[in-house]
Amino acid sequence: MDLPIEDGHATFSDYADAVLASYPTTVEDAVLVGHSLGAMVLPLVAASRPTSLLISLCGLIPNVGGRPWDDAPPMGGPGAYQTETLENGSCVFRTFESARFTFYTDCDPQDARWAFEQLRAYNSTSLWDRPYPLRRLPDTPRAAIAALDDVAMTIEFSRAVTRPRLGVEPIEIPGAHSPFLARPAELADLLDQLAK
Repeated sequence: MDLPIEDGHATFSDYADAVLASYPTTVEDAVLVGHSLGAMVLPLVAASRPTSLLISLCGLIPNVGGRPWDDAPPMGGPGAYQTETLENGSCVFRTFESARFTFYTDCDPQDARWAFEQLRAYNSTSLWDRPYPLRRLPDTPRAAIAALDDVAMTIEFSRAVTRPRLGVEPIEIPGAHSPFLARPAELADLLDQLAK
């Protein structure tokens, strides 16, 4: 499903509603994987629907009672997120090179180009101007996967926040922010193992 990332009025609850609208009511044991900002949405979905496992993939780990970056090492590495802010508050990657450095450094160049062409403007105006909707994360089992060379969500950030916030150690894998493009077979095997 597509999250309403272009809507500057959308909140994390709206993001969760988009996921819930795509979550078949007949499924009660889904494994949900949230990549990057999508990891913030997983607990909200699990609070509304039965879920067997939540997996944060190179994720922005929720910080109940604060913002994800509070009391943590920098999320982004040097040179990451070289974006341009538009008049409406949206951010865009203007160049392929800046997006590739942030998200796709270990991807095949053609895959990276394709992924860059899929990127949309992102407006987070309403995401951070209110507290995270949950005061406590649901008791759903959790796992977290972090990439060692990720500059969008640094390994230092992941190592510092995953255990205190999710109660699990991050599973560290080689590569950068988009393992589903760079190493899809290896990622699929790992997700399969976690689901079992």
